[in-house]
Amino acid sequence: MGSLFVMVVFYFLFLLRMPVCISMGIASLIYILSFGGITIKLIPQIMAHGVQNFVLLAIPFFIFAGNVMNHGGMTERIFKFASSIIGHARGGLAHVVVVATIIFSGCSGSALADCAGLGTVVVRAMDDAGYSRKFAAAITLAAATIAPVVPPSLMMIIYAFLANTSIGRLFFAGIIPGLLMGLTLMIEIYWLVTTKRRHCPAEAWQGFSNVVRVFRKSFLAAIAPLVILFGIFGGVVTITQAGLLATAYCIMVGFLYRELKLRDLPQVLMTTMKQTVVIFFIISTATLVSWIITKEGAPGILANLILGLTRDKYLILMMINVFLLIVGCLIETVPAMILTVPVLMPILDAIGVDRVHFGVIICLNLAIGFAAPPMGIGIYVMSAVSKLTPEEVIKDTLPLILPLLIVLFLITLVPQISLFLPNLLFGRG
Repeated sequence: MGSLFVMVVFYFLFLLRMPVCISMGIASLIYILSFGGITIKLIPQIMAHGVQNFVLLAIPFFIFAGNVMNHGGMTERIFKFASSIIGHARGGLAHVVVVATIIFSGCSGSALADCAGLGTVVVRAMDDAGYSRKFAAAITLAAATIAPVVPPSLMMIIYAFLANTSIGRLFFAGIIPGLLMGLTLMIEIYWLVTTKRRHCPAEAWQGFSNVVRVFRKSFLAAIAPLVILFGIFGGVVTITQAGLLATAYCIMVGFLYRELKLRDLPQVLMTTMKQTVVIFFIISTATLVSWIITKEGAPGILANLILGLTRDKYLILMMINVFLLIVGCLIETVPAMILTVPVLMPILDAIGVDRVHFGVIICLNLAIGFAAPPMGIGIYVMSAVSKLTPEEVIKDTLPLILPLLIVLFLITLVPQISLFLPNLLFGRG
């Protein structure tokens, strides 16, 4: 009863356009004051406990690395490098966006950073090349959903903390699904071009020598994700230290390119601080709601209800997918994960679902929600970046969600797509 009360109050306040973290905080406070038996002094203790985890230290470092990439010229160099490789293909710069996003995501770990940083470069370049601004915004938003799946995903760091599972295994579990997302998006782009549903002018092929020339200029930016992955896999750094490695590497490259100035660092630090504070405040308030839901026994009740209907693993996973897609469309990714993981874990453990496999599933579900109406925050970010209305962004984005749903279906039914690399590199968990 208490869990239902908290969620009803939360959604009511959320629908009144109150910030999600404030909505969760007020809903929790009303519950504690109304139901009694709990001292109000417990609220700050639970909220503080929610962010007191060493693993979460990686988050501000990866946010900082993404912001340095945007200020230090790395973002534009990555885009130019991707353009030299595949800009001549049928689909032109639309393919380039997908490839550039995969590279950029290997440092930022955030769909929001991809939209805000890479989106500025992409929309301008595609607009100048004769592309529809609406399609440019849509493909940027759809491609940004790759970031929460490929390492170093901030969502995977939070999931690992909640599910008590290996971040290293999660990071490598996301590589193949992330590449599949990129591949299916490029297939969709190719189909849209060949059927003349979208006008995507291709660039003239300037030869392999041009690829080499551009690569020389963008080499340090392009290999940034590999530096981070090899640092983790080689045992040089832990996952948390990898965030510091990403930051140090991006700062060094920014100075080497002479596009990052010392006077830029205070602004980058201020932007990082604001983004980090928002994320950690959301985590702390969502932890409070999660504690109430767990205290009320909701996870066990839901597990008994679903397992009473069926014990078929894949049918249950499909039901969970539908649930997560709906949640992802209505709530921001971080609180959505913190609220759902503790509730779903007993069900997944009961039917024998690997926690690493499910980590990829939930990250992809919530990433799709990031780009889906009505509340997907990515829609409003791209609307601001591209200077279009949210309705215009949504209209061109919806067809591009289909390939992402296909990948979600595949990784749900075929766990080895996610588990092959972690099992190969770390052994069977």
